[in-house]
Amino acid sequence: MTAAPENFSHGLPDRRRQTIVAIAATAAAYLLFSIGDACTKFVAQKFHFSQIVFTNCTVIITFMVIYGAMWRGRAAFAVRNMKWVLIRAALSVVVGILNILSLPHITLTTFYTLVFTSPFWVAILSSFFLREKMEKEKIIVILLCFCVILFMFRPGSGMFNIWSFCVLGGAFLYSASMIVMRYLGPHESRTMIIISGSVLSILAILPFLPFHFIMPSLKDLGVFLVMGSVSAVGIMCVAFGFQTAPSASTVAPYHYSQMIWGALLGYFLFEEVPEKSTMMGASVIIGAGLYLIWRETRRMPV
Repeated sequence: MTAAPENFSHGLPDRRRQTIVAIAATAAAYLLFSIGDACTKFVAQKFHFSQIVFTNCTVIITFMVIYGAMWRGRAAFAVRNMKWVLIRAALSVVVGILNILSLPHITLTTFYTLVFTSPFWVAILSSFFLREKMEKEKIIVILLCFCVILFMFRPGSGMFNIWSFCVLGGAFLYSASMIVMRYLGPHESRTMIIISGSVLSILAILPFLPFHFIMPSLKDLGVFLVMGSVSAVGIMCVAFGFQTAPSASTVAPYHYSQMIWGALLGYFLFEEVPEKSTMMGASVIIGAGLYLIWRETRRMPV
């Protein structure tokens, strides 16, 4: 008579714990991505995008092969759904190239402000392709944030240029890749998801590499190593977060934390001072993200 209530009561803390772990992993991932973006901005001022992609992906593949072999053995390299793994890899290739090309030409704060459209795309795409419910309050918040982005992205503003359009397109494709990640589910090998994207990236840039290779210094090699390492760990964290969270929109708002890291890294590493309009718009977006986080936290025990 008491078995069912005990199982039910234990189920809620387990679900809450799973959600908290997924959120923590996603938040850590975006901190690591910010560090990687700062490294990319640094090396992109000197090296061709093909060399950056090649070096970064080589480090990621090495990291993931060692990680997969140590923790899961052969099972880490098994692919259940090759078609969608390759689609996700192709999306990541385009996103990576667009970001590398754009970062030297815009500030980190501007970069993240445009990247912040990604959580909204995730929520919208989730409602269409994953049939996740879109409540009225969430729709209002998304529309508000898109209005802010449009105001900041208006003609005549500092953001209205080809590089900002590249980042905006990359944000949409990144969101699509996250939807594919969630569609693959927690049973698909995260090791192979990450390795496939890196391998496909290397294949895409190989025709350019011999004509643009520059011998890096020890300092450059150190930056490349940090960039690849934080990218590998970050991708693992965000993959875990999106695959195990109750819904994609639960972890998507934590993307906003990159504004803080971007502003700090931009100021201390590149002496970038963000415009007031950019910071005001970002504040609205962050506030909207915090509201979504608060709503998801309140819904957690249900």
